[in-house]
Amino acid sequence: MAKFRRRTCIILSLFILFIFCLMMGLKMLRPNKAAFGDPFGLDLLPEVRQRTPHLVKNVDSQKSDKINSETNIKNLKSVEISVKPSKTSEPFLEELPPLNYYLHVFYYSWYGNPQFDGKYIHWNHPILKHWDPRIAKDYPQGKHNPPDDIGSSFYPELGSYSSRDPSVIETHMKQMYSASIGVLALSWYPPDSSDENGAPTDDLVPAILDKAHKYNLKIWKSSSLLQVQDSDRQCSSYVLRL
Repeated sequence: MAKFRRRTCIILSLFILFIFCLMMGLKMLRPNKAAFGDPFGLDLLPEVRQRTPHLVKNVDSQKSDKINSETNIKNLKSVEISVKPSKTSEPFLEELPPLNYYLHVFYYSWYGNPQFDGKYIHWNHPILKHWDPRIAKDYPQGKHNPPDDIGSSFYPELGSYSSRDPSVIETHMKQMYSASIGVLALSWYPPDSSDENGAPTDDLVPAILDKAHKYNLKIWKSSSLLQVQDSDRQCSSYVLRL
């Protein structure tokens, strides 16, 4: 038992001595330069050591350039320059790409809200049911409830707007112009006509024509009453008068 204890003490002492010597050796190999020194073994690679001064010089030059640029910015701010404010509301026609008259988009002017129309129009149309009654019963029924729940797959950036709002018409024309859209396919009903969820919008056509002309957009009127054969002649003659 005594021999076993003596042997254990000797082995433990040798292990501690080995760890101590290893740490001292690593400490002697570490270069004495900066606080953390160069990476381990960098003395053995003279080419790498020659590159490090260049890296230090590059960093110093970048810092000096940054300081100089900040100084220049401060000097520029101290100088008063009078510049006329630009009209950001008006598009810069010469800076935008030309219109593509082969590119058409449909435009529906049948939306309304309480501010301009006294009620929501088309934003609150009935929820479209699934064609399978077994699936449809698991989903909401009735109508949409604006302004949060609207009859659209995507919520517009302008909110549940009214098509009678002049600023909305202006914004739509700007957006189409900036997208190089050249032709506006206007969904249209004859006077005093509308679908079951909307209201007559024929009186909006002149305002839409004026805004489209301002941005060089062309308008193609798409009749939404193709199923009403009795009104065909009336529709055709009315379009020709416009």
